Amino acid sequence: MRIIVASLLLLAVSVTASSDQEEIAAALEKLGEAPSKFVLYSLEPIKFHSQSVRAAKLFHHFDILGHTEITDRSEQRALLRALAGGVREKKDHIVAMCFNPRHALHIEQSGRSIDLVICFECLQVQAYGFPQEGFLTSASPQATFDTSLRQHHLPLASR
Repeated sequence: MRIIVASLLLLAVSVTASSDQEEIAAALEKLGEAPSKFVLYSLEPIKFHSQSVRAAKLFHHFDILGHTEITDRSEQRALLRALAGGVREKKDHIVAMCFNPRHALHIEQSGRSIDLVICFECLQVQAYGFPQEGFLTSASPQATFDTSLRQHHLPLASR
């Protein structure tokens, strides 16, 4: 009997996590519908600055190596679809605790700002202005993000 109850609880947790992942993925894809501004950042993960440091060259406490406004709707959607796909792919909840983000997005839509700071090492995304404060992804979106950074001649942080 205990095994059945434990199995049901595990199944309930899996279904809830899967449902949450789908909601997050759908919300990410919806961001690509009509953003008024869409900025891709390349970040230096090593230099984390405290909140007391306020500088134009920081994005959520990390040094900005470069950034570009993405105006091509198909490129915007490709980045968001890749990240949404990574959320859907991430089946386990195992992560490293490094949080060394090398990528970020700033999206303005319907009068609100959303910032996503992404670490493909530990597979965590810190979200600001988004329904979830943070969520997990797989490493698969990194290739799409790196390709976009290279296309815009932005530097990538060393690994």
